[in-house]
Amino acid sequence: MDVTNEEHSNDVLRELNDLREQAELTDVVLEVEGRSFPCHRAVLASCSPYFCTMFTSSYAEAKQERVSIKDVSGVAMATILDYAYTGCLQTEPDQVQDVMSAARLLQMSFVSCKAAEYMEKHLDMCNCADVLMYADMLADSTLTDASERYIASRFNHVALQPSFLKLSLPLLQSLLDRDDLMTNSEDDVVQAALRWIGFNEEERLQHLPALCRSFRHSFISSNQHVEIQSKCPSTDSKLVYSKSTTQRLGQMRSEMQISLKKVYFDDDSQLSACCYDPSTGGMYAIDMPDNLKNGFSVTVTPEDELYLAGGINSSWNGMKTFKTFYQYNHLLKTWERRCDMISPRAWSGLVYLKGYIYAIGGYDTKVAAERYDPSRDEWTSIAPLPHPMYMLLAFCAVTLDDSVYVISKEGCYSYSTTENMWNKIADMIQPPVHLQAITYQGRIFCIDCKKECRESSRTCVEMYDPTNGLWKQSGNGKSFIFEQSATLMKHGGTLYLITVHDGNDQNHWTWGLPKKNKTYVHQYQPETDSWLLVEEKGRLVPPLKWLRYDSRIDYLVARLIPSCLGDWTVDENLPLAEMLAEEGEQSDNTFSDPSGNGITDDSEDDLSDQGDSDEDNSDEERESGSDDGDI
Repeated sequence: MDVTNEEHSNDVLRELNDLREQAELTDVVLEVEGRSFPCHRAVLASCSPYFCTMFTSSYAEAKQERVSIKDVSGVAMATILDYAYTGCLQTEPDQVQDVMSAARLLQMSFVSCKAAEYMEKHLDMCNCADVLMYADMLADSTLTDASERYIASRFNHVALQPSFLKLSLPLLQSLLDRDDLMTNSEDDVVQAALRWIGFNEEERLQHLPALCRSFRHSFISSNQHVEIQSKCPSTDSKLVYSKSTTQRLGQMRSEMQISLKKVYFDDDSQLSACCYDPSTGGMYAIDMPDNLKNGFSVTVTPEDELYLAGGINSSWNGMKTFKTFYQYNHLLKTWERRCDMISPRAWSGLVYLKGYIYAIGGYDTKVAAERYDPSRDEWTSIAPLPHPMYMLLAFCAVTLDDSVYVISKEGCYSYSTTENMWNKIADMIQPPVHLQAITYQGRIFCIDCKKECRESSRTCVEMYDPTNGLWKQSGNGKSFIFEQSATLMKHGGTLYLITVHDGNDQNHWTWGLPKKNKTYVHQYQPETDSWLLVEEKGRLVPPLKWLRYDSRIDYLVARLIPSCLGDWTVDENLPLAEMLAEEGEQSDNTFSDPSGNGITDDSEDDLSDQGDSDEDNSDEERESGSDDGDI
């Protein structure tokens, strides 16, 4: 007979643990920080080479009934013993380092590795410098490398943490020598080093010449050079700088458009956001967090930090919101969880204003609003909205000056950050259905993106001026026709309106996705309050092959690092170049001059101001536009 009882090992451990808890048949007591732990020598020896050597050698402890263990905390020993008797490792986050230290001393590799993995996965701006010092003390190269890489990814923020000032000189030099520091200028690197010196200037000023060897001379401003020289401990010595002529990774940013597809129906295709560099025509991708579907919102800060909130985790028949909140780590290409919002919300308005992130309304919240403080990783409630804001694409939130503005069909409001109060403002002239709003040169611009299936739609840009509190139709009421989508976008300090149209006849329809689209771009002229058609073929917007009639593209603009982004693929994972080749499109990487070159007065031949009788000649007029692969 050959039979295996798969429950035997678990049953034995369970019985041994019961005996330990009752102090029955135990043959040794471990004394740790005044606490006594009755144990079985055989169990300890089977789990720990440290105890195995202790109990099977000629050491005095082998015969002692009570053994004192030094350099281990009582809480850590309790955790270690629970694991030894149950196979389950559980500890509080603030005890992980103690448990890892104890596991290394007791030579319990599984526990040590899992503790290190936990610390690596839970690195943040507040603890990463502490973890680096701890990993360096233990000579754990894997955890050291992970900590340094995380610090590099958040360098400017970590350098402001108190723990950063406690780094040893070798650790600081190792960080300052890295090419992948996420800093906007070399002056940021110098300032971080000078703050470290200033923490204990009497002792640390002597290290300035050594730190200078990490500074990249050609990228330091003249004012910063003067400050460095003024702190030099000896006027006779000449400071020697790094020979590297390579910019830090954070300084290799390029202004890109981040395209976010908003859909009206359930859709699983939003796996990544398209990032497009008009200066090169390059297309890249930012992967979205796992399990993210509809209902999310994204905002960008002036420091190019991306935040994402909300989401729907199921279909329209059983919608369920979850209150996730993330910050994007450019270097590590990951979305890092931040403090959950107070209220679960999806389709909320997410905006940044003067150091805070505001989450406005959304599904299941309707009137709730809250504010996030990145420096404290904390959400707090603010005054509720006067009117529910929750339907998909039915409202927009923007910021201007010191206020947050909410625009909707039911009404428009402004929130005063100083008074914590919502105030009614003028309603739009034409109440929008599916709207998009954007701020530009002290005003709010808004369009209605409502699109009927397989029919052309018309939109007019309305402009709100907070100085007089009035809405007006921009461009003297000029209207724009679109068949796929319409969206406002800022790039290079200029405001554009993009409309997408069917590029094929009606026989080429495939579930709302024509084989080719045509894209028209109008540039706003603030001096004359007019919209002019961009005729010169350039690369203002990427090919929008993945846009459907039931979706809309929202654009964010941020300075991103091409080498830190993924490759963008479309059309069932066909690479963009292959797709363009299949459709016979030519790549044109030239960029239209935002100063006005390539812009023409479009009163004669663009898709606007056509009146109700323009349907018969619309095909002829569309020929004046450009194919979407060439814009």
